[in-house]
Amino acid sequence: MKKQLITLFSLAVLAVCNTFLIADDAMSATAAVSSHSTVPDHLIYLTGQEPAWKQFPKAPAPGSAVDDSDLAITLAAQAMRTDAQKAEADHDRTYAITLVTEAIDPAFQTKYPNIFEMLQKADSDQHYINSMIKKQNARPRPYVGHPLLVTSLFPVKDFSYPSGHASGSELQARLLAVLFPAQADDVIKRARQVADSRVIAGVHYASDIAAGQTLGDLIFDALEANPQFKKDLAAAAAKDQIPLK
Repeated sequence: MKKQLITLFSLAVLAVCNTFLIADDAMSATAAVSSHSTVPDHLIYLTGQEPAWKQFPKAPAPGSAVDDSDLAITLAAQAMRTDAQKAEADHDRTYAITLVTEAIDPAFQTKYPNIFEMLQKADSDQHYINSMIKKQNARPRPYVGHPLLVTSLFPVKDFSYPSGHASGSELQARLLAVLFPAQADDVIKRARQVADSRVIAGVHYASDIAAGQTLGDLIFDALEANPQFKKDLAAAAAKDQIPLK
C-alpha cells in the first residue's frame, strides 16, 4: 500500500511538471508570434549583401548547451539584480545614439551636429542589418521563450538575436573612439553597460549580447572600408572642428 501511494504521488508530481512545461511552451509559442519584427528599408552606405551578414553565426539552437547556459545566466541575473541595475536598465530601455554620446558630452548633439548626423546614418545601416539577421533567426526573447521562469522589467516587441542595443552601442562607441581617442575607454565602457543592461532586464540572453557586439564591430569595419562614408565623416568632423588623424 505504501509503495502504491509513493507511486501515485510520483505520478502526480510528474503530471504537474509536465503541465508546467506544456504551459510554458504554449505561452512562449503564442508570444513568439506577436514578436515578429520587420526589416527597415533604409540603407545609406552599405548594401545589406555584404558577405559578413550572410556568414553571420546562427542563434544557439533551442536546448543546446549554449542555450541552456543562456537561460542559467538570465535566471541568475534576474535573482541578483539590484535597484540600481534596474534603474540603469530602465534608463537604457529605448535604444538611442545619445545613450553612448552622453559619455562624451550630454549636449553632444548640439555641440557636434554634423558628426551626430553621421552617427545617425551609420546607425541606419546598423539597424537594417541587425533587423535582417534578427528576422532570419527569429529567436524569442528570454521572457517570451520562458514566460513562467523569466520576468522582464519591460516588454520588447521584436526578436532577440542579435541584440540591437549591443550592436548599435558597439558601433557608436567604435566611431566615437576614432573621433575622440582620449575618451575611447569611456565610450566603450558605456556601450558595454548599455548592452549588459539588456540581460539584467530579462530581454536578452548573454549570447545575444556577444553576437550584437560582434555585429557592431563588423559594421564598423565595413563602414571604415567604405570610401564615401570615410569622406563624409571627414567632412563632418571638419565642420564640427574635430581633428581626425
